[in-house]
Amino acid sequence: MDIRNIGNKGNVERNGDRPVRTEARRGEMPSTVRDEAKISAGSRATAAAVEGLAVNARKADAEREVKVAAALQKLRSGELDAPAVHKATAQRVLDTKFLTA
Repeated sequence: MDIRNIGNKGNVERNGDRPVRTEARRGEMPSTVRDEAKISAGSRATAAAVEGLAVNARKADAEREVKVAAALQKLRSGELDAPAVHKATAQRVLDTKFLTA
């Protein structure tokens, strides 16, 4: 692009810098552009771990129902409102670094 004439309130000449268009030849198909992604081994391991947690979370087995019922009973009875329970629960969360087992 030639901009030397702008200061004189002239036009900008653009034809000098434009690339020449390349037209596809008749009968030839243009090559297909393919996207590609590379996933690291660490990312694959993380994805597998997340999928494992999701599978466990989706399980609706009888054992889970029993645990939920027992926890609900403890909550309703007030058993979980003791300072010792709060401290023990907080310690368990800290020990696991906020990760579920």
